[in-house]
Amino acid sequence: MIVLYSHQKGGVGKSTLAINHAYSKGCSIIDLDSQNSSMLFNQLRKMQNRENLDCYTSNTINEFNEMIKPFKANKENMIIIDSGGYDSEINRLALISADIIITPVGASQIELFGLQKFRGILNEASEATGTNVKTHVLINNVDSRSKKKINELQEYISKNKNYFNLLDSIIHSRVDFKNAYGDGLTVEELDKDSKASQEIDSLVKEIDKIIKDI
Repeated sequence: MIVLYSHQKGGVGKSTLAINHAYSKGCSIIDLDSQNSSMLFNQLRKMQNRENLDCYTSNTINEFNEMIKPFKANKENMIIIDSGGYDSEINRLALISADIIITPVGASQIELFGLQKFRGILNEASEATGTNVKTHVLINNVDSRSKKKINELQEYISKNKNYFNLLDSIIHSRVDFKNAYGDGLTVEELDKDSKASQEIDSLVKEIDKIIKDI
């Protein structure tokens, strides 16, 4: 299965989620982000002699197609893609190739504007492929006190069901995510009993269920 963390907007938490998800499942990562956060995370682990996953990058369409071919619609073999926070040909190819798309979105007006723009990209991808390209929206990096903003975001998503499915999981803003990355650790490795670890576990289980039901 191809699980893609995708948004044309940067800084929404795609890399952090992709890394923690991939390490939880023990699967490979393709890093399409210009910042190469997933590649750098693996390099940090290598320097510390920690176990690391296979992490690839690709700059060409043909190379990317060959990378993902064994994983498409294959429930026995998963790869996670960390897409770039910008619109490009290879990111759009990842979008139409993925079995599951996850789009992290924060609870703010600028994040809502970004999601509206991403809706346009999903619409163009749907028209190009003749299929309905939808994403699973993950409310991410939010303050639990921002209930009004979270409700507004949930309402917008519910009104655009042709493009979005709202995940039940919510990832809150927690210092453990930054601390773990800086130490070359997943949040589970940092503290398996932490709320950050529990939220990642909940997300992974929800995605596993989606895959099972496909």
